[in-house]
Amino acid sequence: MKKERISEILTVLVFALLALGVFQIHPFLVVLAMTATFIYILYRNDNEFEQRSRMESNQLANRVKTTASDAYLKQKRLYTLVANIPLPLVLLNIDGKVVLYNSFFEVFRDNKDDRELTYNKNDFEKDIHKFVNDAFIFERNIDKTMSVKGKEYQAISVPITTEGKFSGCVVLFQDISKAKEKEQMQKEFIADASHELKTPISAIKGMIEILNRDSFDDEEIRKEFMIQIQKENDRLEAIVRDLLQLSRLSSDVLVLKRDSMDFTRILDASISSLQQKAENKGLKIVADYQTHEDVFVDFEQMEVVVNNLLNNAIAYSDSGTITLRTYKKDDYYVFEIQDEGRGLSEENTHKIFERFYRVDKARSRLSGGSGLGLSIVKSILEAHNAILEVESEENKGSVFRILIKY
Repeated sequence: MKKERISEILTVLVFALLALGVFQIHPFLVVLAMTATFIYILYRNDNEFEQRSRMESNQLANRVKTTASDAYLKQKRLYTLVANIPLPLVLLNIDGKVVLYNSFFEVFRDNKDDRELTYNKNDFEKDIHKFVNDAFIFERNIDKTMSVKGKEYQAISVPITTEGKFSGCVVLFQDISKAKEKEQMQKEFIADASHELKTPISAIKGMIEILNRDSFDDEEIRKEFMIQIQKENDRLEAIVRDLLQLSRLSSDVLVLKRDSMDFTRILDASISSLQQKAENKGLKIVADYQTHEDVFVDFEQMEVVVNNLLNNAIAYSDSGTITLRTYKKDDYYVFEIQDEGRGLSEENTHKIFERFYRVDKARSRLSGGSGLGLSIVKSILEAHNAILEVESEENKGSVFRILIKY
């Protein structure tokens, strides 16, 4: 009983005693007055208690409502965060139930219905199912590479702990297909580069060993070997130079020094440097410039492109004319180099931009080519956001066409 109520009751009793002893009031009236007073006190206190209880209930309800609202907002934020993580993700609670997964994870499901999913009862892909199962059972970090639906994934499980105790886990999957493909390409590139470098080195080594024999005294063969060693050395230099160029182009840090210029300046420079080589093979180079408008390009890099294409046309032509042509087409500046050489089959047309690919290995090696020229051309044009087209027919010639956006 509260102190206020006790005080009120004692006050009523004191007044009752005074009424009986001092004022000689009839006991019946005193008892009646006391009863009425007690009823009033109790009623008043009950009302106060009810009002107080109602107020406290409202306050509690508001706190619960606020807490629920905060929890909802936090949950909504969590869902939004998970949904926007660009990786397949699934979250399991302490009971092994799937409480959350994002849209990227749906590709790993077969049925995609609304049934309850757990670590061991689900419709996940076989390898995904096993990994999720292991992640929950072993309660530890697991890192594994797996192949799912033709793609390579790095699967990672992260246990969740509360006060040092396991309370679930989150499992992430990262698509590493491109990284794997790039890694394989690098291995193949290193193998091809090693092979290409080994060939001229072996030839030089063999000829030097013969020249260094004590019994060797053939001056004519000596001269022939020295010429061949020079050719193989030039070929080595070409391979190393092109490897370095390709490495720079593949490093994603190529800085183009673009400037607005008449593209025919680049063509004239290439023609001037390769004119004698063409004439030595009985080939004629013709310039057909139908436009002299400026384009925004890197002079040095585009000169490499034109030199490689023109050099390629000379190498694979035994007679006829090589034409360098410029013209406008819609919003593009177009440059073409057309030859009347051996041409390409449809299969070779799709492969010529691969590193070290040669249509005619014997002919290419005799000409001192590295097998990287067209790969370099492709990389430089991609850096310029230019379009490269090839039209070719066996024994009739080829057309390499570059389209540069104005």
